[in-house]
Amino acid sequence: MTRAVLTVVLALFILITQFGCRLIGVGGGGRGEFISDEQPTKLAPRFLTRVFDSADNNSADIVLSDLDRETLQDREAMDAAVGQVILARMFIAPKAGRTPIEPTACTVTLRYIVLAGGEYGIYAGGGFLLPGDRPAGSRFKGRILNATMRLVSSSAGFKDLIGSGRMSLSFSAARDPETVGRVIRNTDFLAFSAIPVPDYPLLSADD
Repeated sequence: MTRAVLTVVLALFILITQFGCRLIGVGGGGRGEFISDEQPTKLAPRFLTRVFDSADNNSADIVLSDLDRETLQDREAMDAAVGQVILARMFIAPKAGRTPIEPTACTVTLRYIVLAGGEYGIYAGGGFLLPGDRPAGSRFKGRILNATMRLVSSSAGFKDLIGSGRMSLSFSAARDPETVGRVIRNTDFLAFSAIPVPDYPLLSADD
């Protein structure tokens, strides 16, 4: 095992043992968990930062992280950090009679980044976000249940301990356009620099 891989494994072990194998609430501000479908692994980050931004009543970008805002806004500091960042994008607000109001519908895309001191993995997927209100004021809250996620890209030394899994979370976020905008740019940079994970090969009729 290389030193880089060992560092990532140790960092993830610290994350898992520190945050426990259970849902963790933070003063009514939010709670979440990411359960692997392939490994006996569950991550439950504390949401130290809970912010959002919205251009209209039907869409919103939500950032949830166990890192502080200063670290999230600094790309170099975020790259070197040990932590987790969730970027959720609600692209349509569900409406009774017009949008399916059920957990199997899809109204939100998710990007989940596990940072391990210079190495990182990016998980992505989608699910159903049930908002508690419109994202029009200074705060926005909602719930996501059993969103499907899988590893889509990573740095060269990242050790994946999850593969694919399910994410559930609840949140109450404050409006902060500056932090949200910087996190989107920083995570886009990580995604651009990451190595894509190849899709599982499809079996042919001759296999």
